[in-house]
Amino acid sequence: MTPAELTLTAAFGASALTGLTSLGVIWVQEARRRRARDKAALHTAMLELLSRSMAVAMRGQVMGETMKVRSGLVEGLDVAMHNRKPVDPLELHDWIAQDIVPLNAALGEIWTRCDQEGIRLANDVVGKCMDLLGASTALQPAPSRRERARKRATGEHWTPEMRAAHERAMKDLAHARKRFADYARSRLGQQAVDLFAQVEVTGEHEEPDRAGIGTAPHEEKPPLEGAAPSADGKAQAGN
Repeated sequence: MTPAELTLTAAFGASALTGLTSLGVIWVQEARRRRARDKAALHTAMLELLSRSMAVAMRGQVMGETMKVRSGLVEGLDVAMHNRKPVDPLELHDWIAQDIVPLNAALGEIWTRCDQEGIRLANDVVGKCMDLLGASTALQPAPSRRERARKRATGEHWTPEMRAAHERAMKDLAHARKRFADYARSRLGQQAVDLFAQVEVTGEHEEPDRAGIGTAPHEEKPPLEGAAPSADGKAQAGN
């Protein structure tokens, strides 16, 4: 092989090595960008699931209260006299779909990007959210004909059992959201915190300590020497 051929071969080898190195660098950069995009999409879906689940719960409570207010003979007379338009199921669907559709979209993102534990916790949040929606819009039971007639006249009302079920569903959703948020923080590399932490309220008879940090209990001053007790038990200074 002549020196020219050796030079040409070395040049081709160097070019191939440079090309392969460049392709490797591009592949690593693209993989990092893809992982960053996946992590950002998963983060957005987790935040969306937490926020929309609370929004759906609030809409369910509003629907439940509206069912209690807009029922009975008074509501029927208002609708008959055209003082108020009847409830449109399609408008109600569009109103609640403003949060349920993004909630399902966030759940779909988690299904396609998260691991088994994240999917399990996300499903639990959505399930507890639907349970609260059902408890908020539950109808008052009326097994007898007399009770059904009374309900048509007076409208829907909360029973103690319905209120207890609603409170239980609210607590279940709160704990499900906390479990999912704890998992999301660990998955995204955040430190563990107490998500239910609240500000402690100080007592009425507490005052700041000398350092200005915390509170110190209020202490009464000792009575003066030679003081005589008064009628109400407090010491009075002598003459």
